[in-house]
Amino acid sequence: MNAKKYLTIIVGIGIIIVLLWWAGIRDTIGLMLQANLKYLALAVLMYCIAILSWSIRWGVFLRGANIRTSFIKVIEGVFVGIFLNNLTPGARTGGEAVKALYIAKSSNGTYPKVFATVMADRILDIIPVAMLMLIALIYSVVHGIKVIVWVLLLSLILLMLVVIITVVFSVKENYAMSLIMGIFRIFRRIFPSRLSNYEEKMESKIKGGIREFKSTLIGISKRKRDVVFSTLWSFVLWLSDVLRTYFIFLSLGNRVSLLQVLLVKMASMALAMISVIPGGIGISETIQSALFLAVGVEKTVAVSATVLDRIISFWAPTFIGGVLVLKRKDVLRLDKLSPK
Repeated sequence: MNAKKYLTIIVGIGIIIVLLWWAGIRDTIGLMLQANLKYLALAVLMYCIAILSWSIRWGVFLRGANIRTSFIKVIEGVFVGIFLNNLTPGARTGGEAVKALYIAKSSNGTYPKVFATVMADRILDIIPVAMLMLIALIYSVVHGIKVIVWVLLLSLILLMLVVIITVVFSVKENYAMSLIMGIFRIFRRIFPSRLSNYEEKMESKIKGGIREFKSTLIGISKRKRDVVFSTLWSFVLWLSDVLRTYFIFLSLGNRVSLLQVLLVKMASMALAMISVIPGGIGISETIQSALFLAVGVEKTVAVSATVLDRIISFWAPTFIGGVLVLKRKDVLRLDKLSPK
């Protein structure tokens, strides 16, 4: 991790401290320490259900592509992906390639094949998110919450752009090839002595990989039963995510409606996507606290709930993923990826 990334993380932590100061550090920490453990345990359980749902959904695609690996390895791959995603600014996609590499090294699958299952998993996630965003948009329009209406519209537009770009680059070989080779040529200019003699060999390997990726993705899309089954698990994942935050509010003795939680969750997605700080540290906490204020939650409760939510859904899984990456440092080394 370079100095700039360390600096942005420090800035993010500084933003959290300022947020706590604004809400009243003593009141906020006091409220968190008095949280009802029964409801906090339910919030943790909801996060565990979300991880299991994600792993089951991805496992369906892996089996559909005839990739054999243990369910424990799939769960580990999810956490490795979360760790790398949380070190990536903006849309947090840095972990997708690495978790594909993790499974490719722990199974009979090739990297392009496993990466196709990762992309199918990510594309399918759009269905429940789009539907939940639509519900949240209708709710905010009916209740006249104009700020959140505009934020949700921005979220939907960004979501559709991500889907279109992902699908186009997944299906159109020439576009994907041009993008990858363009990136390679940039690195060749930076490291001419190391990469100048590898362009032709690299181009041939990438072409083969893209074809395998495309054929696997198309094969997955034709397995209608798997797609439906995985979509159901996607809804379980996102509903668990909403319930986690709902139980955190109950643990603080504050009742908010599930629709209010859904509203804030969906609205905060777009703003978190454009964060320049890895994992949206500080930015996500501030945005969610502000949005909860917009729907009528008192500021100390809003900040306390948001910080507790991020401890469960961001800091804890980042730690678990980091331990797994340190345990299996070889997952980050492309040169040790053997052909199958």
